[in-house]
Amino acid sequence: MRNRKPYRSQHRRPQRSDSRSDGSSDNRDRTEIFVIKKNLDINCNVGQGFGIYQNQFEENLIPYVTSINIACGGHAGDPLTMSKIIEVSKNHNVSIGALIGFDDRVGNGEREMYLGVDELRAMVLYQLGALHALLHSRGLEIRHVRTHGFLYKQLYTDVLTAETVAKAVSEFSKWITLVGLSGQVLATACNTANIKAGHEVQVARRYRKDGTILPYNSNINQKNMIESAAEKARELTQTGRLTCEDNSKIRLNADTIHIPSDSDQSIELARLVRAMIPEPKPLHMDKFEKYLAGTSVLS
Repeated sequence: MRNRKPYRSQHRRPQRSDSRSDGSSDNRDRTEIFVIKKNLDINCNVGQGFGIYQNQFEENLIPYVTSINIACGGHAGDPLTMSKIIEVSKNHNVSIGALIGFDDRVGNGEREMYLGVDELRAMVLYQLGALHALLHSRGLEIRHVRTHGFLYKQLYTDVLTAETVAKAVSEFSKWITLVGLSGQVLATACNTANIKAGHEVQVARRYRKDGTILPYNSNINQKNMIESAAEKARELTQTGRLTCEDNSKIRLNADTIHIPSDSDQSIELARLVRAMIPEPKPLHMDKFEKYLAGTSVLS
């Protein structure tokens, strides 16, 4: 009985202070949150070309991010494009991940598609296998997986889809992080599959108060994109919160910040976000550092 009282007291203290909205105790907690977030990851999508159609901005983004997501031939990408971007990435200290999406090149993976469990599992493993072969030939490996387009949206709201994707990733490797829009569905699916969830925030997009992102609108999203996205990044890194479209504020569990790679403004935004994070670091290592620290190198 002597041991139970201090244990319960220690357990309650962070819960009480975290739920407060004012007071000095809460201010100290916010400082601690900011310190924790000094190692945020910064990611971008690459390899989203096809044949003669290539993205001219992607390569210039790589020096400013810590993780890249290579399109694996579903919504975009082809073997040669994938191979070339891998070669470019070897010159930079970035974590390499797979960008998987529905087989929808015409719609860039954004159109609604609903696959059965078996078909979705096969699609995930098929795309991971393609990137794995190209990386393995160069002594590299997949560190994380990010979904794209409509599949990305489904991972936030559709429990069965999230569980199926997480399980397929886990079958491929339990050392891989599944990246998606920060939310409970992703967290639960990854926990069930025993893999790490990488909670992502898209600072260049507009958020609803339920944590979902509004549909992309070029007239709105491109206007003052750098200023508005940089402000979101600053707010997130300093307070752990984000201002929504209706001016309400939500708290987000952020592991990585996504930078769009489809315009020349993206490069300037990546520079600004990089400058806001004291020690940016790929997210895939966080879970395993405590194990690797005590593990001898195997020959």
